[in-house]
Amino acid sequence: MCRPLLPTSVSRTDRPDRPGVTALIAELNVRRHARVAVGAGVGFALLVFVLFAYLPGTDESLLYWASLTFVLAFAASVLVAAVLVGQAAYRRTRELNDVEPGGRSATTLAILFGVLGWLLVPVVAAVALGRLSPEQQLSVALLSAGFAAVVVGGLGLKLVAALSLSHEWRPESAVAGAIVYTALVAVPAVEPTARLGTPNELVAAVVGIDAAAVAPTYAAITLGGGFLLGAALALRNAAPPHGFFAGVVAAISVLPIVAAATASPELVRTTGLYLPILLGTVSAAGGGVVIAARSVRD
Repeated sequence: MCRPLLPTSVSRTDRPDRPGVTALIAELNVRRHARVAVGAGVGFALLVFVLFAYLPGTDESLLYWASLTFVLAFAASVLVAAVLVGQAAYRRTRELNDVEPGGRSATTLAILFGVLGWLLVPVVAAVALGRLSPEQQLSVALLSAGFAAVVVGGLGLKLVAALSLSHEWRPESAVAGAIVYTALVAVPAVEPTARLGTPNELVAAVVGIDAAAVAPTYAAITLGGGFLLGAALALRNAAPPHGFFAGVVAAISVLPIVAAATASPELVRTTGLYLPILLGTVSAAGGGVVIAARSVRD
């Protein structure tokens, strides 16, 4: 008796659907978030086109600007979609673990506020003031760098809180740590008789891997002092995010010192972008080491 031959392949239409993927897409409202992201991306790209190409006029071809606008719209749409879907996944994960998602946190609102300021300050200044003088450029750079520090600090604070071994929040410790860390960074930079370095030089030394860019004493005070500050906060049962918060506040507070010392918008922006990561990471690491050592000992 001959056995019927089995098909060697299955057509695409015979393959079962993947209900898990479909359910996940529906659960996270991916399609709705995608529509919102596309609308936001296209709107932002058109706004940039109108403000920087159409209104001031340009010698470039329309095809050139159309291609740039398309790329900007696509990139902005992907970024917004990733943020929206990631937020939905985060909230759904908390629900599945019986954790109340809650409303918008202060950190989330700060990040949104920082993004808006980071993007809008240069645009508004360019439209309202026209051609900026060097002093105006420095002021705009100082403001936008502050907003950038808020964004970077907020994202870092969320990351450190998610990875933290402890989530206990002590506002008074956070404020005290921020004041102390600001003094550690600012005082050696402005003391007239023995100026040891400036925050932008510290950034150049770390990011540019150029040890000669800053005095070793200044690096030891800011980085070593920040690590010890984070450890001291942890000894007071404050979680590592307290140290990161102190570093971010210190970074924002000393930006005027960078502006006064350099008079360079580029250095102000670079410092505002990298200094919160540097100071916050150092201080959070100090707190994490103490908490981890305590956990191992117990």
